[in-house]
Amino acid sequence: MALPFALSIGVVMMLAGTIMIVRSQTNQSHVQAQQSTAESINAAEIGATRIFSVLNQNRYLAMYPDCQSRDTTGQCSDTGTTPSWANAVQVPKLTVCDQGEAADVKDIALNNKTWQPIDPNNAKQGEYRIISYEYSNPGVAPGKGILTVEGQIRGHNDLTGSVSQLTVEIPVSPGPVEGNPIPGVWLNNDPTDGTGNNGIEGNVLMGNCNLSKDQLSQLNVTGTDPETGQPYQAKHTNIQFPELPEIPATATYLGVVGENKDGTLAGVSGDITLPRVGDTPVSKTINNKTVEVYEYEVEDINFDSGSHSLTIKPGKKVTLYLQGNMIVKSNSGITHSCTNVDGTPIVGCSPTDFKIYGYGDQTHTICTAGNKRIEAFIFAPKYAVGTAGTGGGQGGIKGTVWANEWSNGKSCGSQTSNTAVVQTAKWEDLGLEPINTPPLLSNSSTWKRNQR
Repeated sequence: MALPFALSIGVVMMLAGTIMIVRSQTNQSHVQAQQSTAESINAAEIGATRIFSVLNQNRYLAMYPDCQSRDTTGQCSDTGTTPSWANAVQVPKLTVCDQGEAADVKDIALNNKTWQPIDPNNAKQGEYRIISYEYSNPGVAPGKGILTVEGQIRGHNDLTGSVSQLTVEIPVSPGPVEGNPIPGVWLNNDPTDGTGNNGIEGNVLMGNCNLSKDQLSQLNVTGTDPETGQPYQAKHTNIQFPELPEIPATATYLGVVGENKDGTLAGVSGDITLPRVGDTPVSKTINNKTVEVYEYEVEDINFDSGSHSLTIKPGKKVTLYLQGNMIVKSNSGITHSCTNVDGTPIVGCSPTDFKIYGYGDQTHTICTAGNKRIEAFIFAPKYAVGTAGTGGGQGGIKGTVWANEWSNGKSCGSQTSNTAVVQTAKWEDLGLEPINTPPLLSNSSTWKRNQR
């Protein structure tokens, strides 16, 4: 009886040991599976973060889906003018004057859905791939992007490998203008040689591709941006001019200022100071502040001969709506200065308090004197703007100039290296914002793990 009992006890112990071993192996497999799942989720999160970074560097891309049409095999078939990640060369404003960059974006965006290693030198880090990116209202901000990414850990069997999927909601809003450098000179369609040899102490933005990057780098740009501490530079831009404001019916009509074309005195001639006694300002909101602005409609300002002066009182906000040309030669001058004679600044005065809007066409010119500096914001989208002569570098413009081209001609231009423009403007003081600024991607994106 003792022998069967001992054998029974042995069998029971063997069964118990086997069960414990199997349970231990099962628990170990569960732990490995959980670890693999955590690692695959981590790989998906890294992938989503990398794609978010790509979108943040190419923010116009965030307003378009990865693909708008696919063939029967699931491959993207976007061609022609269809804008998408797969056809990035058709995404408006994505690149500036270099479509080769769009091809790079296509590769970075992983449109072919192939697995990409987290670390090519360490396969254990896992892989990720894009499943899709959808956008609620293509080409328009605000909107919402939906990015779906998979992460994968490859194991030696099905229990140790894992694939996880994440969906990330990315809010896209219109981009603030403050993220773009304010220019000293912004030329919309300069057909020649930029600002020539004239020195520009400020950023130069070019709205077309007539000048190569090498040619831009050779422009005479000097100085350092006090906001960023970085040197000013000349570069292409894909933001666009705003629309000119309409000439208000309440603007005081001055007609021709200075001399008529035949040399006779105009209706407003001699020495003029604006605002005049009795002129009435209008209330406007600029940068969330209510300000009083004196507005004048002008046909021409012709100080081409004789000796005339137009003085803008410092601390007053004055806007000229110019229909024709503005010609100011060395014997005359337009004066608006926010500096006292002793060199100290005038409190409450900004160079861009004085604004000149030009409504003429490509035949019109705004020409300032080379020996007298004018502080102003000049916005004349179709004009040629320049500084006549050298004047020892004392003339030109302090503020910012937005025009069609820079005048390098003999009638209004200087090929010397004198500083023709000094950038002192601020976006918030202009009351106008460019069009098509890059959208803003929110950091408060929503992440959600999907069940597969």
